[in-house]
Amino acid sequence: MIFMEKEIITFDSSVKKEILAIFDKDIDKEGYIIEKPSGDRVISPDGDEVKLEDFAGISKGSEVFIKSDITSLIKYSKR
Repeated sequence: MIFMEKEIITFDSSVKKEILAIFDKDIDKEGYIIEKPSGDRVISPDGDEVKLEDFAGISKGSEVFIKSDITSLIKYSKR
């Protein structure tokens, strides 16, 4: 299930990999989200590498990867 609110796309865990594929992302052997062409790990606004299990959404307009922990979600909501 996909939800769109206030220019933020979020979704439940059943579609995480499909959403990432749309944005040309993949998962490395350690479970981190990576750029398909380069293999570089994506970074959250706090500068953290993002694991699939921690992935909560992508901000519209740019690829801002939001982690699912409460601190990250609160910081993003205040932007």
